[in-house]
This record gives sequence, structure tokens and C-alpha cells, in this order.
Amino acid sequence: MRAALAETRNEIGDTNRICLVIDVLRATSVMAVLLSLGVTKIYLSESFEAARALKKELGPDIDLLLIGEKDAVPPDDFDGGNSPLDFLKRGRKSQLPSTVIMVTTNGTATLLACKNAPMTMPIAPLNLEASLKKATAAKQDILIVCSGFEGESAEDDLIAAGLAADRLLALGVTLSNELNEIRQKYQAYYNNPGSLSTALRNTKHGQRLVVAKFDDDIDYCSNENIFNETGTLVWDNSNNPLIKRSEK
Repeated sequence: MRAALAETRNEIGDTNRICLVIDVLRATSVMAVLLSLGVTKIYLSESFEAARALKKELGPDIDLLLIGEKDAVPPDDFDGGNSPLDFLKRGRKSQLPSTVIMVTTNGTATLLACKNAPMTMPIAPLNLEASLKKATAAKQDILIVCSGFEGESAEDDLIAAGLAADRLLALGVTLSNELNEIRQKYQAYYNNPGSLSTALRNTKHGQRLVVAKFDDDIDYCSNENIFNETGTLVWDNSNNPLIKRSEK
């Protein structure tokens, strides 16, 4: 098995590989938390308007959460933003609905760009080991896809991609030259969560979260292998894309 890198969704090209999508700050980290808390379906939406329309389409009988944010603030009619710690705290207090509609501009577009892949999974350090085990069990080549920011490369996702590459290498997967270079560039940060958090905090996206006072989210997203739950991209009967929790 071989693993390669796409720094943005525009570089995906051949999708005859398993796609592992990273949006570490914070969409795929939120997904890891939600799946761990019993959420079984995370519908993907690229805008607030589309998310509201989907909620109406699914009907009033489905108990669900509508989540997403702009400039770190969710709309008034939404049930939450994009903070993994917020949902972790809420999930510990009471059971979350099994269905979520999530607005993720970069993450959703990247996941859907992989729609023709044999399998597409959102991954994060939080559920990395479980995700890589599931991906490598399929015995197919892997493409790590960074969500980036508005179609451009983002260093926070590259750092997380390097971490995934480092762990894939330990599993015996052969890395492309580009992916191995990314792994080597950031390898010093992969020894502990504190080092990874420092690296993510110093990225452009990390600094935006610091200004928005989401420092704790960065620290939390830097933890590795907290959860064993994973999810894959599927479509419902109405052709709506969603991340479905995988059976253990």
C-alpha cells in the first residue's frame, strides 16, 4: 500500500484511492467528538441556508442538532457552533440527538470532492489510530486530503497530515516523496500533544482561533487517539451526503 498527499481538494485527481480528509481546526475534530458521543449521522452542508433547507426536508419528527458558525459565532437559530469541547461538555451532561446537520465550508467541499473514491473518511488526531486501522484494512492505496482554507493550502492541515503519515509509516505503508517530506518537516511536533498544540497554534488558522478565544479547542484537537469511533461518507435515499458512524 502507498499513501500520497493532496494539499487541497484541487489536487485530488485520481480518486481510485481511499481518501482520508483532514480539517483539524476544527471540522473533522468535531466530527470525531460527535461520533464518540453516539451521533450516527452527520449531514454535510456548505451554507447556513442549505442547512436550514435540509432540516425542513428531513422533517419535524427527526430530533437533530443544527451546527455551524461564521467568524466563530453560530447563527441565532442554530444549536451550536464548531467547538469540539462545547459538544463534549454537552454530550457528557445529556444524550445528544443521533442526527446532526453541520455547516463546514472547507470540510464539506473537500469531503464531497472525494465522492468517487472507494471510501472517504474524515480523520483527526482524536480518532487517528482507529481511522488508519479501518483505512489500511481495505488494502488499497490512500490519499490524505487536506481541507485547507477556501481552496488554498493551510499549514494546520499539513501538520496533521504529517502526523497521519508518520503513523501510516509505522503500519508499513509506503509514503510518497511529498508526503514523507511533510512528515519529516513537522516530525518534531509529533512526540506529545503539547508540541502538536504549539505547532497548530502558531499557524495562520491557529492564530485566528486564538484571537477568537478558542485556545482550549486547539489544545484538545492536539490529543491523539482519544476515541475509537470513525465515520465514512455515504448518501441517504434523497441523495443527501452525510458521514455515517461506522460499525465497530
